[in-house]
Amino acid sequence: MYSILIRPITRRIKDNDKASAIAKRYFKLEGKIPGGRFLSRLIHGNRPTGLEREVFGLQFYNPVGLGAGLDLDGDLYNDLNDLGFSFVEIGPFKELSTIRKALYKIQADPQNDVLAACISGDYLESFCLAYDFCDFFVIDISENPDMDIFDSLLEARLSYDIYKPIVVKLPEDIPFEDICDIADYCMMNSIDGIEARSVKQISCIAERSKKRLPVIANCHIKTPSQAEDALRAGASLVEVRMGLVREGPRLVERILRHLSGKNL
Repeated sequence: MYSILIRPITRRIKDNDKASAIAKRYFKLEGKIPGGRFLSRLIHGNRPTGLEREVFGLQFYNPVGLGAGLDLDGDLYNDLNDLGFSFVEIGPFKELSTIRKALYKIQADPQNDVLAACISGDYLESFCLAYDFCDFFVIDISENPDMDIFDSLLEARLSYDIYKPIVVKLPEDIPFEDICDIADYCMMNSIDGIEARSVKQISCIAERSKKRLPVIANCHIKTPSQAEDALRAGASLVEVRMGLVREGPRLVERILRHLSGKNL
């Protein structure tokens, strides 16, 4: 239905936010239809064997997740997860009020699979508030490229009984020497991974860390070959967002089919 009704519209709209809003309305409506989630899982049963992996100590049944920026309010994660993603990243959350609203929804509708929260402001308060409800945290430093913000997060994590991974999300435009410094900081301070914005960034992190530091590829992946390129460059997981909006849920299936048997 998405391919017939929605894709022709989202492909024509140049504004990403407007196209995403249309896609979100479709997915929200699909989830409200009686039996809609069951049908979605049946149609998009993308769980091919051989693509499972462990990253950050978490189990992922395939390497493809949904990037932050689509489920901004944390109200579509289960509907989107049913499309075949092994994890969904909600947010980004810049203010406490927005993450509070998302957490109310998570308590009412617990996640089916791995759920990540992207935090871009009120870092410590948001992190502590969401700690019991999400599986890992992506700290977006695009607007505040200061690694000192992690000191309080790492200290706060020590107070919890369950260890949950923390990942740094890089700005798109950042000097490669700064990426090397961030990679060094992560390895020395128990930061669990980096979310990179390009294949060049991925390669830089993989080389600097000798592939010891997991990387999530958040680099505008819209085709199966781009997903493969990111994984071959050193990424452990890849994220899709606008590719889903423009192409529809079949993109996830195409990526997974392409990756099967690639020994990545």
